[in-house]
Amino acid sequence: MDTDVYSKLKNIHNKWKANIFGQICQDLLALSIAETGCNPASIEVHNIEGVDIVIDDNNFGKYAIEVKTTYGETINFGEKDYKGLKKYYENNYVTILAVLKIDLDKEWIFVDAPKKPKSNLYVNSLYTPDKYKDLAKKLNENFGKLVQENYEGVLKSGEKYLKERLKEKGIKYSGG
Repeated sequence: MDTDVYSKLKNIHNKWKANIFGQICQDLLALSIAETGCNPASIEVHNIEGVDIVIDDNNFGKYAIEVKTTYGETINFGEKDYKGLKKYYENNYVTILAVLKIDLDKEWIFVDAPKKPKSNLYVNSLYTPDKYKDLAKKLNENFGKLVQENYEGVLKSGEKYLKERLKEKGIKYSGG
């Protein structure tokens, strides 16, 4: 992770704390997906209930993404996360767990969602498999750029600022 992006993420986390920070990163990830060429109208962001990001795009594909952010060593992939993704998996979506550990040595990691709930997934044991490497590279580049571009607005207004950015882009948004 770029040093400046890391510093900005730390500042955002310190201002908005863990729960809101996770929603901010999730919204920035959704914007990053749109920047990779996915039709924004085919992206749905759920900041309160349900799978975090759902994509149903004829060209980009069908994805259901559960987003986790942490400063720690582990994340929780609970029963609610598992059941939410399972519904999409049964409807031919690719189910992904997207994990961002706020650390200079880390970027977004995209892995196939676990096939059962797990209370403690060790972040340092997760890695992006080859099938997602190109997508992960583009998303991480876009994410860093979007953190830079939206930093002042996010620091001032948090997820409310990004909610407006999502709507401007044409991304469907619910919650918050």
